Amino acid sequence: MALPDNLQFQPIEPDNYDGAFKLQTACHAFPWSRKVFADCLTKPYFAWQIIDQHQQVLGYYVGLLASVEATLMDIGVARDARGQGLGRELLKHFLLQCNQRQALDAWLEVRVSNNTAITLYLDMGFEIIETRKNYYPLADGKEDALIMRLELGK
Repeated sequence: MALPDNLQFQPIEPDNYDGAFKLQTACHAFPWSRKVFADCLTKPYFAWQIIDQHQQVLGYYVGLLASVEATLMDIGVARDARGQGLGRELLKHFLLQCNQRQALDAWLEVRVSNNTAITLYLDMGFEIIETRKNYYPLADGKEDALIMRLELGK
C-alpha cells in the first residue's frame, strides 16, 4: 500500500513538531517531555510525520543513526487512523531513510504486550534478538521489552 493522495510524508522540524508531539503524548502512558522530543529533531536523529490535507498529523516516527546502526526510537499512529496500514508505511519510510543513510542494521524495542506492532515488525523481517526485563514503566510496575533487529542491504 502506498499513501493515499490526501496524505504525505513531511520531515518533523523544530517549527512544525507540535502535532507530532501531541500525538506522541496521546500514544504513550509515559510520553517523552517536550524537551526530549525537540532534542530528537537534531542530528543524529531523524524524524518524519504523515500529515493529511488539513496538516493534521496521523503518524510519526523518530529514528537515530549511530555509525552504521539505526534505531527506531519511537513510532505512533493516531488512534482513529489505526488499522489503515499507516504503521507499515511509517516503518517502510524509516527503513528507506536507514538505507539512504547507509545503515547496516535497524534496531527497535517493543513492549511484549504490543502484539500488533510485534506482528508488523516480524512481517517486515525483524528478528527478536533478546528480551530486556523490566524495561518499560507501567502504572503498577514494569514490562519487558523485545529487542529486534533487521539486517539492511541484504
